This record gives sequence, structure tokens and C-alpha cells, in this order.
Amino acid sequence: MTTILYHPVHQTAEANQKASIKGEDQSDLLHPLTLPGYYIEPVPYIEYAKEEHKDYKYYNDPSWRHYWENTYVVFNQKDITFRWDKTTGEVFDTSFDIKNSQDFVFVQQGGLANLPKVGDQFQGVLVIQWNESLMCWPKKPNKNLWIEVIPYPDLHHNTGMELIGCDFPLGRWYRAINGAYACYKTEINVVRGTPLYMIRFRGGKDNVYKLERSRDIKPPHKVRQLFRVSQALKTWLPKKSWGFIKDDVEEKKCPFNFLFK
Repeated sequence: MTTILYHPVHQTAEANQKASIKGEDQSDLLHPLTLPGYYIEPVPYIEYAKEEHKDYKYYNDPSWRHYWENTYVVFNQKDITFRWDKTTGEVFDTSFDIKNSQDFVFVQQGGLANLPKVGDQFQGVLVIQWNESLMCWPKKPNKNLWIEVIPYPDLHHNTGMELIGCDFPLGRWYRAINGAYACYKTEINVVRGTPLYMIRFRGGKDNVYKLERSRDIKPPHKVRQLFRVSQALKTWLPKKSWGFIKDDVEEKKCPFNFLFK
């Protein structure tokens, strides 16, 4: 079994400003909603959605269960509502102070009403990033390990948002995971506890994984440093860093490894 450790974080304007200072983290690692007892922890999909599937024959199919036991649901931590204009892509009528929108969502393609444009040019569909993130890293180093971010089945139907999925080599690139969404409804209402997306892993020895929260109040200093280095690589080598990371040499498995156990 491969154990993946995680620590929840929030991307905030204050944390992003501190990121320009050497040694500072780029996220709020001690946000109140990340504290145990307040944070809604990820759970395996097969447990969360048991009532939806348990009466169907496929529920006991080994291949179906193996897939969904390795899929974890990640939840929204705070109520967020807003509307946006289909003509301009501008967000307005928010449940939060629009001047502090970065503490809730980041508008990637669109804009904020009565504020300077920050994101990319509007292309007809509002694209946003949720500010809630997960720092995930392998308990034991494994350069072959990948993570995939996939949509929760009912997300688009319930919220009008479509997840923009991705995957990357978690064992070689330490970066926080958060949801990016294309918004198709002009009124967005996402309450606390709504499933935002799901994560899956591959590349482990036996393809069995356990997602476990780090016991430290903050991730270990070495781990946080690796996250900062990965972010810096993306900043200093835009559009090139992915190639360096993706094509890094994976670990070779020795065929005689069993002799040394």
C-alpha cells in the first residue's frame, strides 16, 4: 500500500503577498477552516456514495470496487454564491467582499465588477479557480507516482460548474491541488460540504493507496520547501517546466528486489 499525506490550505491574497518574501509559504497553512474538527476531510468515493450504488449488482464487482476505492472525494469548505454576466464575464452580487475575492475564488477568464481586469481575456465562459487547495505528497519517495483530478459525477448538474481536470507526476512535482471550473450557469451557489472534485493515484507498487492527513500542524519544512521550488520552476521557466517534470527519469524496479527483503 502507498500512503499519500495531505494538508489542506487556502490561497489568500495575504499569503500570495508573503510569497514574494524568501522562505514564506504561498498559502495560508493555518486557515481556521483547515483545522481538524472544522475541515471536512476527503473520503473514498465508494464510502461516500454507498447508498447510491449498494443495491446494484456491479457494487460487488472487484474491478469496479478497486477503481472507486482508489478515488477520494474532496469537499467545499465554505458557502460561496455569485452571479456573472454572460456578455462581459464579470462576476457580481457575491456572498463575499468582491475586493477580497481572491480569498474565495480567482477569476481566470472573466472579471470582477467595477474592478481592474486581472485574469485572461473572456472567451464566452467564465473560468474560475477555487481558493481551497490540498498539498499532497508521498510518505515514502516514489518518482513513479501520479495524481489525477477528476470531476465528481453530479457537480455539473448540481452547480452548473464543470471541472477542468488534470494529472501530474506527484512524486516529481510538489504542487497544491485545487479545482478550476468553467461556469455555465450564471448563478453559482455552492454550499459547504458540496463535493468539488475527486482525486486518484497511480504508479504505486501494488496500486493500492491510502490518503492520510499529516499529523503536523504544518507540513514538514522540507516538504514545504519542495512545494516552493516547484512553484518557482513554473515561474522561472513558463511553458517549459512541464516538460522537465514530466520527462524526468522514473525509478527503475529491480527484478531481483525480492532477494533483499
